[in-house]
Amino acid sequence: MPWRLIGTSNDSELNVELLSPKVVTIGRDEGCTHVLVQKQVSRRHVEIHWAPGIGHQEGHWRIRDCGSTAGTFVNGMKLTAHQEVRLNHRDVFEIRPWKFQVVGPASDNTIGLVPQTLAAESEIEGEYEALSDAQSTANLAQGLLVKLVEASQVLHKATDEESVGEAAVVSISDATGFANVAFLKGADWRSPEVVAHHGAILGSQGELEISRSLLKRSMNGIYILKGGVSSGTLGASLESLDIRQAICVPVDAGTMFYGWLYLDNRTGSATESPAKEVAGFAKAVASMLGLALSNIQRSQMQQRVDLENKLKFDGLMRALIEAIDAKDPYTRGHSDRVSKFAMLLAQAAKLSDEEIKQAEVGGLLHDIGKIGIPEKILCKPTHLDPEEFAQIQQHPRIGHKILKDNIPQVRDLLPGMFEHHERWDGSGYPDNLKGEQISQLGRILCIADCFDAMTSARFYRPARSISEARAEIKRCLGTQFDPKLGEIFLSIPESELLPLISTAPQPVAQ
Repeated sequence: MPWRLIGTSNDSELNVELLSPKVVTIGRDEGCTHVLVQKQVSRRHVEIHWAPGIGHQEGHWRIRDCGSTAGTFVNGMKLTAHQEVRLNHRDVFEIRPWKFQVVGPASDNTIGLVPQTLAAESEIEGEYEALSDAQSTANLAQGLLVKLVEASQVLHKATDEESVGEAAVVSISDATGFANVAFLKGADWRSPEVVAHHGAILGSQGELEISRSLLKRSMNGIYILKGGVSSGTLGASLESLDIRQAICVPVDAGTMFYGWLYLDNRTGSATESPAKEVAGFAKAVASMLGLALSNIQRSQMQQRVDLENKLKFDGLMRALIEAIDAKDPYTRGHSDRVSKFAMLLAQAAKLSDEEIKQAEVGGLLHDIGKIGIPEKILCKPTHLDPEEFAQIQQHPRIGHKILKDNIPQVRDLLPGMFEHHERWDGSGYPDNLKGEQISQLGRILCIADCFDAMTSARFYRPARSISEARAEIKRCLGTQFDPKLGEIFLSIPESELLPLISTAPQPVAQ
């Protein structure tokens, strides 16, 4: 079954199948694949397209706001103009006044999606109960108020949709005496999903055994089923389930509709509960549940946006590194190896997780400035003359400027990247910094960079062995290298260094 969108606006509905690689456009313009006529909708409001999987990332659908006037909201978060995000199963996006629920392909762990024949509306007798949040708590008996406080504490601790739904269901079941309770999620009353349930909500095959007619009625407010079990007052589905008492409460927060709290008692239930008092309790729990779900969704959306920004950043960094490798193919992989050596050193020095991460990323980016150095210098098969070496010495400044002016996320890494050719005795470049004037990250990258350079083959010399490179680092402690960090690097077992060493053969000058 393909991905699909279920759109609702007042009494209007729109069902959209998402079939890759087809691009779906929604707006007022007749050229859109799906036209919405309301004036709040922009001519071309959103675009939904399939993003194929890359590497470890799976393929997924994405939604992009096309610079709309009124905005596009995904799980309550407003997208900026032309921003795009991934769409997940159960997401709800709004092109006001429309709401669209995203429904993923059917999976083995999806329950509660079996269609049910609806009773005719005229066959069900019931009433709407208009209760504000204040009224729902003011009329509760003392015992239910205590239960409500307990429910609030449990809901506050829940951290995901399933646990918060379970907390709500357990609280209502314990407090009200209703035999069957469920939190049903979704925007379409015909195909809700069971997030949490207690009692006889699901049949032996996982089918949903409730009346969807009640869900439909409670889209606009609390609905209480009244009447007995005689066939003259109940629809066929209700009669077959022997439901004699039921309450359905919408769960929402602001403009976001999340689903329903559903309660029923059936023939054979131990007691029949006072419906209006229970409805007040369920309404209060539904309000807390809606707020909790809103907070969870807001947090999850921020995490999703943060992850996407990180992936964009990682992709940009990888593109820059590969651009450098393309300019100088004989040092391909150098930045990756420096990153790993720097991370090993930071770990051996028992630095914080944040500092270890800085060493890893700093190693990847330390030579970004070489993108501004002519290839004839980078790839020269003989030693550089003084003028050429002076140009090479500019690459830390070039890299610093590229990243400082364009990528604020790496601000903390800039000193280390700028200083990775400085020397402990002050004879390095570009600023002749000395000792601890050089940042800790700069001193780490200096050791990692030099170790990889020594153990990699060049036009003018073969690669040195690990023992030879270690001896050179030891010889230069206190002159080129930080003596303390150098000793720590020398303590790293050879077995940890060996898998990272370059195995490329010595290049031959053309």
